[in-house]
Amino acid sequence: MKLVNLKTCYVYKSSIVKYDGEINKQWIFKDKYKLNVQQDISELDRTEAGIINYDKIKIRFDYDVPIDKGDGISLISDNCIPEYVVTSKTKVGKCTTCICEVNHR
Repeated sequence: MKLVNLKTCYVYKSSIVKYDGEINKQWIFKDKYKLNVQQDISELDRTEAGIINYDKIKIRFDYDVPIDKGDGISLISDNCIPEYVVTSKTKVGKCTTCICEVNHR
């Protein structure tokens, strides 16, 4: 399967920082990759109320990219806080699909 329409994705790893008794999540930049980003909407993406969830995107790639569950994905240039968080990573054959949801800071 040949993937086209590649976008530059900036990948971040989260780390927990404890400072003065408060726990904060800090995002550390890992690397940037060219990945296929799509917003596939189907009947399975509906919530319990029957509303379509537009907050999910799917990222597909054929080569080995060190993206794990819980990592942050940003589609615009280097932010401190990524827009999306990886919620699942599935590999079928050679193609890997990551499902990302909006990061509600």
